[in-house]
Order: sequence, then C-alpha cells, then structure tokens
Amino acid sequence: MMGIATILATVLPGLLPVVLDGAKMIFSKITGISMGEPKSFMERMQFYNAETERLKTIAELDRPGQNISRWVADLRGSFRYIFVGLIIIVTLAYGILYQWIGVPEVWGVLSQLAGSATFFIIGDRVYLGLKMQK
Repeated sequence: MMGIATILATVLPGLLPVVLDGAKMIFSKITGISMGEPKSFMERMQFYNAETERLKTIAELDRPGQNISRWVADLRGSFRYIFVGLIIIVTLAYGILYQWIGVPEVWGVLSQLAGSATFFIIGDRVYLGLKMQK
C-alpha cells in the first residue's frame, strides 16, 4: 500500500501540467477560443519581448563571478539537481523504512518534497517538450 502512495506522490505532480494543458486544448477545440494565446501580432510580439527580457534577467542573476574556480561554477550550476536527487533518495529510503520508524507527519513532508522535486525534473521538461511540438 505504501508503494502506491509513493508512486502517486512523486509521479502525479509531474503529470499534472500535461493533463491540465490537454484539458485546455480540448476546451479550446470545443469553444473555438484559444486559451492564453496572444490574439494579434502586436500582442504576440509584446509577449516574446517580455519573455526575452525575463530570460535575460534570469541569465544575469545566474551568471557566476569573474574569478571563480571551475569546480565551484560546476557545483553552483548543479546544486538544484543534487538536492533534488537527495530529496528523492531520502524519501525512497524513508518509504522503505516507514514500517519501522514511520511518522506520518515526516512522511507527508517528504512526499510533498519528492513530488515537487519530481515535477521540477520531469514534469516541467515534459510540459515544455509538448508545448514545442504544437
């Protein structure tokens, strides 16, 4: 029983964006109203310009300093994935050991963290991949 809960807590959040986007597409086909799409060329250009500025700002914030060691830059660039991996490993280990040391509150927090981490790794990438194929 605990295995199903673990799977649902980690995989379901990753699939949620895909399901919601599919529901929006079905609604758009039925009603003929496009959801969230710019209506005119000017709106589309404003949207792309705003997105470009947002990405430039994020890139500027994420740029390391000038005199930084290579291993520090590599660690800085991968710390999100390292922590996501640690969260998933700890959650899986706790799920296995839950029958002996299980505290429901700890399990709830870990499963929510693992769900968020799975969404970060899998769901967002799947969602972006599907959006690009349109």
